Amino acid sequence: MPKFLVSLILVLAGTWYILYSPNRIEDHSIFYTKGTNLYEVVRKNRTLDGVAVVFYVIENVHKIKNRIATGEYAVKNGDSAMTLLSRMLSGERVLRKITIPEGYTVRMIKEALMANDMLYGGIDGEIQEGSLMPDTYFYYFGDTKKSLIQKMKNQMYVVLDRLKSKNETSLSITEAVVLASIIEKETALDTERPLVSSVFHNRLANKMRLQSDPTLIYAMSGGYGKIDRPLARSDLAFESPYNTYTNNGLPATAICCPGEKSIIAALKPAKTDYLYFVVSPTGGSHVFSSNYAAHLKNVRNKSAARADRLS
Repeated sequence: MPKFLVSLILVLAGTWYILYSPNRIEDHSIFYTKGTNLYEVVRKNRTLDGVAVVFYVIENVHKIKNRIATGEYAVKNGDSAMTLLSRMLSGERVLRKITIPEGYTVRMIKEALMANDMLYGGIDGEIQEGSLMPDTYFYYFGDTKKSLIQKMKNQMYVVLDRLKSKNETSLSITEAVVLASIIEKETALDTERPLVSSVFHNRLANKMRLQSDPTLIYAMSGGYGKIDRPLARSDLAFESPYNTYTNNGLPATAICCPGEKSIIAALKPAKTDYLYFVVSPTGGSHVFSSNYAAHLKNVRNKSAARADRLS
């Protein structure tokens, strides 16, 4: 066989090996930011040690490199250089998710996003409390925090637009979100949401103050929604437009970002004559009552049960 043919076969075999040979590596991700050195990214991550030369070549072929978007790309055991390159050229990025629980305040949501180093940029401007929909959101490495905020705003708009026709109350949809945020903080039980809603609707109809602890906690925490101690009786006089012990009607804004179930409860309260509720003696749920005497009895039962547990 002629020497040049042998050389050609060796070159082709070597090229095939470099491009397509599977690599024994642990599954992991590489993070590429558009404009950075692709070869260095691959080499630094020890992704395909033996064939990183492929990415050295691509680094200098701008028509190809420019097609690779900023993102996180999965590297799997058995990948070849061409497998990874094909994945990057097709934009097959790792899709991540973040879950925003119902009842998070805007401050808490901002904290969660700012702590996420997969997202770019900051969060500028004021965000109205209650305007972000709690849900699970998907994103790619390199997306911005502002884009996630916008997704949450858009989702809240979609939900409110769909639910506004279900309004069985005299509240506007904006007021319903404010009430829903209080319901969200008062109970975690789906079965109780319409009952809690009925209490607040009945109190509003009877010109009674809502006297909701979560609104006071929101005020005392500067909009965070949590304090590090139980409320004391002296706290009830705390001066704030959010304190529903000292102010009539609904607060000016929501006190958290409510979920869809709480919004529905605000729009469709149960038909009751309840005016009061308190945590049940066993905890976890609430006991409802229609008059103050019954409410005081329920409060005493709760206190007695608590004293028994502590004794």
